[in-house]
Amino acid sequence: MEKSKVIINGIFYIILTLIFIYIFIKEKELTEIIKTYREKLADKIVTKLDVEGKVLGTVIRKTINIVETLGTALILVLLIQKFYLGNFLVPTGSMIPTIMPKDRLFGNMIVYKFREPKREEIIVFKEPIQNKVLYTKRVMGLPGETVNIQNGNLYVNGERIDSREYSNIGEIGNEKWIIPKKGDTIEIIPGKDYGKLFRENMIDVAEVQKYLVDNPGAVSEILPDLEFRVNGEKTGMMLDLIHDSKYVDRIFQGENVALISDKNYYFALGDNTNGSYDSRMWGFVSEDRIKGKAFVRFWPITKMGLLK
Repeated sequence: MEKSKVIINGIFYIILTLIFIYIFIKEKELTEIIKTYREKLADKIVTKLDVEGKVLGTVIRKTINIVETLGTALILVLLIQKFYLGNFLVPTGSMIPTIMPKDRLFGNMIVYKFREPKREEIIVFKEPIQNKVLYTKRVMGLPGETVNIQNGNLYVNGERIDSREYSNIGEIGNEKWIIPKKGDTIEIIPGKDYGKLFRENMIDVAEVQKYLVDNPGAVSEILPDLEFRVNGEKTGMMLDLIHDSKYVDRIFQGENVALISDKNYYFALGDNTNGSYDSRMWGFVSEDRIKGKAFVRFWPITKMGLLK
């Protein structure tokens, strides 16, 4: 990770932590200040509506008190979850047996602000298909590495990973994929008929993107013969680029798209190899999608413990 980014993140967390410490130390004084402003607001509203001493006036005051109390608590909880300790529910069985459906996890939201993810770590990230759902998978391939799956085994740079078995289902099949890293040249090469397809059918790029979002995994269906390359070598998909309208527009006109990657990517797999929708199907996870490191299960209580 770049030193400048580490420094910026360090300064941010120092300031944010000092603010929380200040709030904790000055809790009583701050509570009184908030109470004063809350009462002034209630007085103003009650007076304006001329309901002082009436039932409605009492209701308004109680409502303002409740809203302020809940609002303050909610803001603090959301800040803690976003920047310190994330709270996640796993809805599917993609990580069985490590994580079961409906398990609740805590995520370390700080660690990746100061270092890159490591192999075998379980990450929580926003998936690149619909760009809205949080997935929980295990990092198995790092930026710049070559991955392939043969005979139920994952190979990284030609070396077999024996920690668990993996099926070569999905788009990866028997191919070798190079995981893009920052500074790599990325190319998207459309099939030879794309230009003709665009001109004759006047395809609406916005509609294409909506279809891709509504139908996860439809890239190979709606964009057949679309090839991704890293430094001239064929590799897996980078769906972040497909969601960018300027690239999709050029692809449908039959143009090759070439760019220099400004971020690292990762190869993420589910432990439940035959029941996981992961990088084998939709390609790589960009570093800016990773939210945190899942490190402990807190529910159900009977299974509470660190995740490995």
